[in-house]
Amino acid sequence: MPTPYIPEDRFPIQVSPSVQVLGNYYFNLMLITGKKKSLLFEAGVSGMVDQAIRQLDGLGISPDIIVVSHPHADHVTGLPGLADRFKNARIIAGPGAKKFMAHPKAVPALIAEDRFVSRRLGEEGLTPARPSLDAPPDVSRIEEVDCPARLDLGGGIFFDLLPATGHSPGALMGIAVPDQVLCCSDALGFHYPGRDFWPLFFTGAEEYFDTIKQIRTLAPKIICPAHHGPIMADNVSSALETAESRTLEIIQMIKTTTLDDQELVTKLFNMSYKDEFRLYTKENVTNCAGLLVKRSREFNAPS
Repeated sequence: MPTPYIPEDRFPIQVSPSVQVLGNYYFNLMLITGKKKSLLFEAGVSGMVDQAIRQLDGLGISPDIIVVSHPHADHVTGLPGLADRFKNARIIAGPGAKKFMAHPKAVPALIAEDRFVSRRLGEEGLTPARPSLDAPPDVSRIEEVDCPARLDLGGGIFFDLLPATGHSPGALMGIAVPDQVLCCSDALGFHYPGRDFWPLFFTGAEEYFDTIKQIRTLAPKIICPAHHGPIMADNVSSALETAESRTLEIIQMIKTTTLDDQELVTKLFNMSYKDEFRLYTKENVTNCAGLLVKRSREFNAPS
């Protein structure tokens, strides 16, 4: 196990008066609780959804709102289980998320990735309690919401939904107010705790930098990515710096290398496919590397 591994029995983790982190080390779902409503940010994968449901049942909470951060497999394939268990929950996603999830090219990839990740969770001692998906998530209950949008959870607790551009179509992040806990999903990249961030600017590098800038402006006290635990106050500033500098470093490497694009993809794969990232298929990570090359080629840094 990696050094910063958080054991299963540590979850839920209370990070602020109104925010808890559910799930497990590899997949984090954030629960924001107000006086009248509760909100679950992230849906995870099918292989851990029963774990999250058990944690919610243990807290005596049925979320009123479920927010899908973005339509990648490791953030939506837990949705069918959550939607079935919490039938009255309002399910929210960003504009374009439903179309992406239902695209004929995306469907087999969602199913294959969920199957692989669920198996890998079992190998890490987190045995799934249900079979992996054999069909894509049903998007019929999903409500796409234009952002920014404020959700009132009661008792002076709010969750402000914001667009998170650069990583994925229909991507959202949100900040719990007044706690100033940011749920950023993959907006800062793939989080290797205390070691690195691996950039994930799959739809646009400029937009990705804009999102990091927006996060700085929000001045969060705590940041909760979708993976590997929260980033607490003392580490927030350095995490933002690392995420931004690592992105610039990768873009510069791609733009100045003498390698051709296929060689670059292989190099990026070898650089990133380690530790926690090995929970995903090699095909997925290879495709991610290809997108980094493409978006870096398109990026023109401000003069």
